[in-house]
Amino acid sequence: MNPDAERRFREAYQAHLPSVYAYFKRRTDVQTAQDATAETFLVAWRRIERMPEGDRALPWLYSVARRVLANQYRSQRRRARLAEKVGAVAQEPTPTPETIVMRNRQHEEVLAALARLKPDDQELLRLAVWEELPHRLIAEALSCSRHAVDQRIYRAAKRLAREMQHAEHIHVGGTTPDEQTGTL
Repeated sequence: MNPDAERRFREAYQAHLPSVYAYFKRRTDVQTAQDATAETFLVAWRRIERMPEGDRALPWLYSVARRVLANQYRSQRRRARLAEKVGAVAQEPTPTPETIVMRNRQHEEVLAALARLKPDDQELLRLAVWEELPHRLIAEALSCSRHAVDQRIYRAAKRLAREMQHAEHIHVGGTTPDEQTGTL
């Protein structure tokens, strides 16, 4: 770090720490205000070359603080949704042994059908269903468009349904449809 950048950071920190902390204190609790203030100045340190000098530093720090606070609110909402999901799972009635056996059989059938799909289809369905990722995030993860993800998920789900249907025919008749007709 060059000495000029370090000097600029120290000056901004000393001059604006009380204002940034007060910004957060007016919007949240003490602990969150302290954490958010630290996060704001961490961002300032990392982006010191973008931080304006003098009187223009405070508005820039406020814009960073706004984003830090928005990120914290998003994190709090995610935690609340997760707690809600966990609470809902914990309140489910205790299943009967018959329900467990049927559910396990269904899970095994789905997992077996999923295993028969191509690895790309498996991963796509796992991201969408098991990880509950929105299609736009799957598109980012796979470096493709959201439309492509929509199409790929649709096709992979159809292939999974065919695999499930195929497995059902095997269980019901004991043979595959081709074996029943004598064709390969």
